[in-house]
Amino acid sequence: MIPIKLLTRPINQFVIFTLFFVLLFAGCVENNEEATNTDIDGVIEVTAMHDHVENLHLFELSSKEIPSGWTTFQFNNASPVDHFFLIYRVPDEGIEAAHAAGEPLLDHWFQGVTEPFQLEFNPFVKGDIDYGEFTDNLVGAILERAPWFFDPGAAAMGGPGFTAAWATSKTTVHLPPGEYVVECYVKDENEVFHSYIGMLEQLTVTGEDSEIEKPVPTSRMTISSTNGIQLNEELHAGNNIIEIIFEDQVSYAHLLGHNVQLAKLADKNDEELLSELAAWMDWRHPGSLVDRAPGEAEFLGGTMEMTEGATAYFHIDLEPGDYVWIAEIPDPADHDMLKTFTVGN
Repeated sequence: MIPIKLLTRPINQFVIFTLFFVLLFAGCVENNEEATNTDIDGVIEVTAMHDHVENLHLFELSSKEIPSGWTTFQFNNASPVDHFFLIYRVPDEGIEAAHAAGEPLLDHWFQGVTEPFQLEFNPFVKGDIDYGEFTDNLVGAILERAPWFFDPGAAAMGGPGFTAAWATSKTTVHLPPGEYVVECYVKDENEVFHSYIGMLEQLTVTGEDSEIEKPVPTSRMTISSTNGIQLNEELHAGNNIIEIIFEDQVSYAHLLGHNVQLAKLADKNDEELLSELAAWMDWRHPGSLVDRAPGEAEFLGGTMEMTEGATAYFHIDLEPGDYVWIAEIPDPADHDMLKTFTVGN
């Protein structure tokens, strides 16, 4: 169990999940180019890359400083493995702590959250300690180095969901002014989170308003811990803009909240593949979240975790075929968060 009594206020496990993934933005790779402003249409290009020589997974952003408001992230996965783009808002206390320590914000986050997470995860994934000991050790390490991570806590703000190798996805979210960290916590074959080996960046959202209008949706989805994933109408072939509303947010057994992912399937009735896909998305187990989704499942994006009441817009051009909505939680079918469907011609 997580030692909640160690805190001055109870730790929200959803925040712990944040920590877990935050961990991942360990490998602080600096970009010497100056950040540019957002494109005129409010679209930020994000490219996921793999440096084979150094074995680094990296993000390249078209801009690292953007105005506040609605921003569309176009996520181009130019690498041979699956990735996503999860956005965290850094609390003011974290920024102040970095300044007090005389450290760049990413370095401070890495040393206080990312590095401890990977180091505590290593003996767990090797089977040397059990899950309870791992979480106890993890919370203790974060509290010692970065207590602001729990109180008031980092906030998950969504971002493009799981996207297959060589594919592109697009998601729109609303970001208020502040400092943000973005990461991917898919693992490599050595059970090392991508954020620990380079896939993290800092994003600054200024006080200037982008004045970009939110997208006009073609359908509406809600997700909650009580009713699961609910879509108000069937999707059609061609362009769709799905409004995704987080009616609530909770922590599940793997310390994470729910999100929404879309994958294309060869056969929606392949129960074995659906079971393998759900198991692959539970990061706690060896082999899970490693490299690419199992079988012929191809992730097309969606939205990562968001706080209660938040909304994202998922843009997708669908071809006829079989698909599945799935949340990255343990046993998503038990929570009505695994739903297959077919798009006709």
